[in-house]
Amino acid sequence: MNSTAQINAEEHKYWNSDSADYWVSQKSALDQFLEPWARLLVGAAQLSGGEQIADIGCGTGATTLKFAASVGTGGRVTGIDLSRKLIDSAISSARERAIENVMFVEADAAEYRFPCPQDLIVSRCGVMFFGDLVAAFSHLRSGLARAGRILLVVWRAPEQNEWYQFPVRCAAPFSDQEPKHDPDAPGAFTLADPSKVKQILVSAGFRNIQLRAVTEKLCVGQTVKSAAELFMAMGTIRNLLDRADVELLDQVKCHMSQGLEAYRQESGVYMNGTCWLVHASA
Repeated sequence: MNSTAQINAEEHKYWNSDSADYWVSQKSALDQFLEPWARLLVGAAQLSGGEQIADIGCGTGATTLKFAASVGTGGRVTGIDLSRKLIDSAISSARERAIENVMFVEADAAEYRFPCPQDLIVSRCGVMFFGDLVAAFSHLRSGLARAGRILLVVWRAPEQNEWYQFPVRCAAPFSDQEPKHDPDAPGAFTLADPSKVKQILVSAGFRNIQLRAVTEKLCVGQTVKSAAELFMAMGTIRNLLDRADVELLDQVKCHMSQGLEAYRQESGVYMNGTCWLVHASA
């Protein structure tokens, strides 16, 4: 098994393990946290109605459903994700809201064959997990119509994202491990380097590549308690504290809650988040 196949297999295993439960159990909180990016994508898409759109790494479906509502009944949106648990959650949301111009597919987007050419491919922080990024984006480009476009939100560097730095700073003193961040491995910040993003997209055959830095205040919780619970459930924090007992976990959560008071506003707890809005033509 080569490294690309191994990475893809590991990602499939990860997103179909208990790790997916975090995204399902924290669905409402995470959708609110990431809502500014979904709103940014829809606004930047400049939809005319009737488009065929694919949402890559769609998770529990919030961005997919937002686009489905925007293209009207003449359009169709396909949400694609590796995780059966996340796809099931997305399907449930579509049924609850009676949105019919949407389809959710459990698949690896690096291999999925679209039934028809797509006018637009979008992703809200969902394209950083491919084993071979150039091959994956080349495949996605092949699924676009001749005048098709790709529109992505990807996180900028971890040190520029307060929502990430804060919980890591809180948990690190209680851990005997160092926070790990490998920019070359699949993960949230894999596409943080704009020159890397451009190189990948050029190699994949895209044209007219543009990146714009966008910073937003992100709601990390309605209350200090819910924000602390969200952070404590993050994969990075769980990894840092994987050897901690219940008493130590409670200490970390208490320490985190005290720090969160500084970010509390009337409408919730807010921290800065920053991304690249990436646009390119097929």
